[in-house]
Amino acid sequence: MQDRIRRRFIVVIIIISLVFSILVIRITKLMFFQKELFSTSPELTGNLERGFITDRNGEKLALSLETYSVYVRPNEIENKKEAALSLSQTLELPYRKILRNMNTKKSFVWIKRQVDIAYSEQLEQLNIQGVYTQKEYKRYYPFNTLAAHVIGFSGIDQKGLEGVEYEFDRVLYPKTEPAAGSLNSYKRGYTVVLTIDRYIQEIVEEEIEKAYKQTGAKLINAIVMRPATGRILAMANRPAYDLNHFRNYSEEIIRNKAITDTFEPGSTFKIFIASILMDKGLVHEDDTFTCTGSINIGGVTIHDTGIHGLINFRGVLERSCNVGMIESARRIGDIGLFENLRAFGFGTPTGIMLSGEAHGILRNPKEWSKISKSEMAIGQEVSVTALQLITAASAIANGGVLMQPRIVRRIERPDGSLVKEYKPLKIRRVIQEKTASEILDILIGVLSDRGTGYKARIEGYTIAGKTGTSQIADTKKGGYLEDQFYASFVGFIPVPNPKIVILVTLDRPVGEVYGGQTAAPVFKNIVERIAPYLNILPAASDVYVIQ
Repeated sequence: MQDRIRRRFIVVIIIISLVFSILVIRITKLMFFQKELFSTSPELTGNLERGFITDRNGEKLALSLETYSVYVRPNEIENKKEAALSLSQTLELPYRKILRNMNTKKSFVWIKRQVDIAYSEQLEQLNIQGVYTQKEYKRYYPFNTLAAHVIGFSGIDQKGLEGVEYEFDRVLYPKTEPAAGSLNSYKRGYTVVLTIDRYIQEIVEEEIEKAYKQTGAKLINAIVMRPATGRILAMANRPAYDLNHFRNYSEEIIRNKAITDTFEPGSTFKIFIASILMDKGLVHEDDTFTCTGSINIGGVTIHDTGIHGLINFRGVLERSCNVGMIESARRIGDIGLFENLRAFGFGTPTGIMLSGEAHGILRNPKEWSKISKSEMAIGQEVSVTALQLITAASAIANGGVLMQPRIVRRIERPDGSLVKEYKPLKIRRVIQEKTASEILDILIGVLSDRGTGYKARIEGYTIAGKTGTSQIADTKKGGYLEDQFYASFVGFIPVPNPKIVILVTLDRPVGEVYGGQTAAPVFKNIVERIAPYLNILPAASDVYVIQ
């Protein structure tokens, strides 16, 4: 009796094991040999809409349009040649390619994705057994090139591939369709509201486009930031690309160089050296230096832009005197300089919510040579991104407090209710408020007749700024490329209480190469157009309030 029960138990176990093995084999076959049933089946795609990307005022910068995609189930088609011919004529596709796709063992095959809705009526009239249409959404960017390097793009399967589209992919696109009757049964992803202002962005792009053509520069970028909040009102690069046709452009053009590419800042870096020295009481604006046009450090001669003679520290910044800055930097220790520059954010990513941000280069003092500190005093032997530079400059405009740069303001549900808000975030105090005020006052002189940034001057406005012109490192042979420069200008408006900071940089302009000659005029053109829009008015700028 016990032997019979034992045999029956063994038989049952064997049967269960066989059934389980068959199921495992079947599932494995489906997953690995018929993967398209799971990953690309049209029944599992198309009904979900990607969320909007808007500017700070709710203007849609990215949205989705309803389209139809055509697919076939080859085993349901009786006359494949006739069906292929009809589809070829209707969709304007090669006949042989369609026929080749039909002659497959796959359960279904896409014929054409995201077809204009006008074609759907023609397809319905064909009424071919085994030919189907599936509703899908196609990403559309109504302003084409506007803020392309910030917004980025998504692919044909609604997957974010670049920029905000990539960084906020899970927010913008719900991966599964919500259950019916759910309280949050939206069929569209959340809306990402940027800090970008469409109107300001348009102006910035128009002005750098003109400069790009006029100067012959390899690259131009510009950023407009509100220092009190770290919010970016505009971020643009030239050359640009059309988001609706991103496949036509190289990765080199698509990359957001304002955050991915680094450069030696040159004399714009003197702002931060001066801020650190003045904050520690190591230098005062009336301290004097003698500039003979060059200085010898450790057997290496560093040249100046001219012979400035007897010059005070205020004049050193106004006229961008290299000798005066190098003499001043001798008053601080290597570690102290390094730690304070690090506090400004150099050598580390800013943490902006965009992928691919570079660290820049700020080497540890252990790696410095005898002339490293002198080189850094004039913006060499360090590298920064445009975003790092304007973020650090904005700390001076913000009374010495470094803010987290923001490109996204908030996330909203499709009904407009708030999901998450990215409020202004203070990182740290880098200099005293008194020092920041003194630096801004000195930098007003940069736009005077004797200063290097006089071409940024605008009648009726009090503006502070700093020019920069740096050599470009030769990554192959070492040293620097001959007669090739990086020009820049960073400006603060209005002073003494800046509401916006603007940075303009040009990579290898042709002809005029100095920041005061190339970048400063672009800054001026931008300010003249956006200041009235932001209610920054001559002689009344202190009443300006930005949201």
